[in-house]
Amino acid sequence: MKKLTLFLLILSTICLFPFLTANADFGPKRTLDIEVIGINEPYFLELLEKGTLAPIEELQLNYPNENEEGQIFPSLLYTFTENGFVSSSFVRPWGYFPTKISDNNFRHSYNPPSTFKIILIFEDNTYVTSKPITTSLFNSKVTLDLTGINLDVVTSNAGTIVENLPVQTMTIDLISRIIGTIVIELIVLFLFGYAKKKSYLFVTYVNLFTQVSLTGFMFMMKYYYSPFVGEIAVLVIGEILIFGIEIILFRYYLKEKSKNRATVYALVANFFSLIASFSLMILLLNM
Repeated sequence: MKKLTLFLLILSTICLFPFLTANADFGPKRTLDIEVIGINEPYFLELLEKGTLAPIEELQLNYPNENEEGQIFPSLLYTFTENGFVSSSFVRPWGYFPTKISDNNFRHSYNPPSTFKIILIFEDNTYVTSKPITTSLFNSKVTLDLTGINLDVVTSNAGTIVENLPVQTMTIDLISRIIGTIVIELIVLFLFGYAKKKSYLFVTYVNLFTQVSLTGFMFMMKYYYSPFVGEIAVLVIGEILIFGIEIILFRYYLKEKSKNRATVYALVANFFSLIASFSLMILLLNM
């Protein structure tokens, strides 16, 4: 019993490992999509984050005013600071400016700051900055609404900026994972010849606990920490841990059939559960 307890403790600790390594330069990189509303004239968009600018001569040497694609960077950014916020591209070692995807839509695809402001610089060198925002999602989408703002003068902390949470997608994802896995395990239970109502109720109750816990960790990995890589780590380690738990419970409490059959059932059910979870993860990868 002591060995089993130690084994489960070690597995539980390993489950936390992806959370501790999610910020390493490995696997998927955080992204930020920005939509600007209420602007009908050309502008240059940049993120601002807390930091200190290097001397202007050093910045101009490392970040020429015109890049290889011929894009012109506003000279204002080389000295701009607002309440400690400066150009993110000048203070991050991998810094580069957000890519324009379409009119008023931009993407920062390599670990943008989670706390930032947005600055829009217009052709006459006037500018508008947003309020600060701290995003929570790994792949975040932010909307900056500047409707009604006077763009003829410099304006700080203007408009409304919000992070768009994909509530509907997150809800469908969560429910699909939990219900789908439980249905699979009940089908496997039927194929193993179990017929009593109490057997199905017991397996359902056990899976409600184990699968909700596993899905919760996978859910957090996908949306907040490390999509795909973190999900796989939690899925594999979690299924191993769940198999250890279920094999004990099913051998002693799933009494309709023999203990050996209950053990094989736990193994087969968790195998198909693992395959189904992995398949659903791939299907929902871009949602």
